[in-house]
Amino acid sequence: MGLKIKKVAVAGPNGNTGPTVIKTLVASGFEVTAVTRFLAKTRDLLGPDIDIIEVDYLSQDSLVSALRGIDAVVVCGVGMLPEQTNLIDAAIAAGVRRFLPASLDTDISNPVRRSFPFVKNKVIVEEYLKSRESVISHTSIRTGPLLDYVLSLGAIINMREHSMTRFDDGEKRFSTATIQTASEAVAAVLRMGKEAENREFWVHDIVTSQNELLKWGKEVIPDADWTVTPASTEDMAKKVVEASKVDPESRMVDTMFKALAIFGKELNSVFEEASNEVLGIGMVGESEVKEMLRSFAGAVQSSAGERDAATINKLSSSGNEE
Repeated sequence: MGLKIKKVAVAGPNGNTGPTVIKTLVASGFEVTAVTRFLAKTRDLLGPDIDIIEVDYLSQDSLVSALRGIDAVVVCGVGMLPEQTNLIDAAIAAGVRRFLPASLDTDISNPVRRSFPFVKNKVIVEEYLKSRESVISHTSIRTGPLLDYVLSLGAIINMREHSMTRFDDGEKRFSTATIQTASEAVAAVLRMGKEAENREFWVHDIVTSQNELLKWGKEVIPDADWTVTPASTEDMAKKVVEASKVDPESRMVDTMFKALAIFGKELNSVFEEASNEVLGIGMVGESEVKEMLRSFAGAVQSSAGERDAATINKLSSSGNEE
């Protein structure tokens, strides 16, 4: 079984997944320390009961000091560099046994997705960890798009605006999980022994499609007029190549690649061998997803979501009223 993991440091506690991961770990009996660059912001977000250490991610001494006595490090948020590789080096120096990199979203086990620019840093971090397996173990969790997060952006389906940019025929099925389920998966792999070391786990709440979500959305808001804008992933794949030549780091390029990562025709977006049973995590059904859709019907869409929607619409043909 190996030594039991008890003390966990969570890096990136202020983002979309950090607070829920921390809450879930605490509820699961772990002793949690939040590692952050922004002490006051993190304290306001997490409250007085969570241990918080302010660090300088560019200082090895600062990171090693924060991680002494820690059994495992969990990174939430994007695959930041060089901060995340610095954190790995510090974890090794401090004697940390397990490292969970930022992996709660896109499944980068597929070689096509691994070539997409928006996952470049995650691939670098994964390979960096694999080269150090002799001194620190690692575990990655793949969830597909985080459903509640993408709904908050108005992506995939926009419940507030009663609209959708539908990719191809809308029938492409994909695995997706909520932030809560992703957090439960983090707690589950940390409870495991050597069987969780140096491997990946795939977890999802449901396998669905845009058409299915649209059907449920219409049932949740039956009196709404829905606008469905068609978009071709084949056309998008051509356009992203040209856009990358002009500005490979633009938001437009990033948004297109993220859409292709889910809806690209050559990619399987369903977890055929999901790890839910191994991790003791169930799945949800139509009623639970409908309730989530309903909760976002009156929510304020984030500015990032509005920008992404505008980007996709520029690449789509004219909208159709449904």
